[in-house]
Amino acid sequence: MDNNVLKNKTLLVIIVTLLTMVAEIAFGIITNSMALTADGFHMGTHAFALSITFAVCVVVNRYQNKEEVLNALGGYTSALFLGLSAFGILYESVERFIHPLQISFNEAILVTFIGLVVNAVCILIMSDHHIHCHGSAGHHHEHSENLNFKAAYMHILADALTSVAAIVALTAAKYFGWVFLDPLTGVVGGLIILKWSVGLIKQSFLILVK
Repeated sequence: MDNNVLKNKTLLVIIVTLLTMVAEIAFGIITNSMALTADGFHMGTHAFALSITFAVCVVVNRYQNKEEVLNALGGYTSALFLGLSAFGILYESVERFIHPLQISFNEAILVTFIGLVVNAVCILIMSDHHIHCHGSAGHHHEHSENLNFKAAYMHILADALTSVAAIVALTAAKYFGWVFLDPLTGVVGGLIILKWSVGLIKQSFLILVK
């Protein structure tokens, strides 16, 4: 796929993510849902990380001979922010274990579901790009992963993961009284995202130092 097409797709996802971020943070604060508020903040950090992906697309158009290194640099930077967001999730979730708040379940579940739908749309927008870069025309270079877009895709998947976890936790808390699941899903989600981040950091770092 043409790099300009990918750039436009990334910009569209950034806009959608930012709009959803504002809605989720606002309703998360109103409903006192850690899962929903965390999901909104995740979208904010992911929108910033996706902006890095967008910037790399612009630079790659000018310096195509440095495509692999630039993509690795974009992936590395995005992975760092993914890791920071994971630590933020873990901190806030532990805080909610210590200081639980009353949750307005119906509103929280509704907005979280909307967030999940938005995440699914973003995944569909980006999913038809195979995260590989190719050699120049007429050459048969071995395909290598486009780590810049892999990082962007991981950010979107992380959003979807936290949305699904939030829906499960809020539903269980509403019908069974398992309020502890709200911050618990934050801890589990944070650890999973942190693992993704570390793996991508290692992978991109190897390219940058070779």
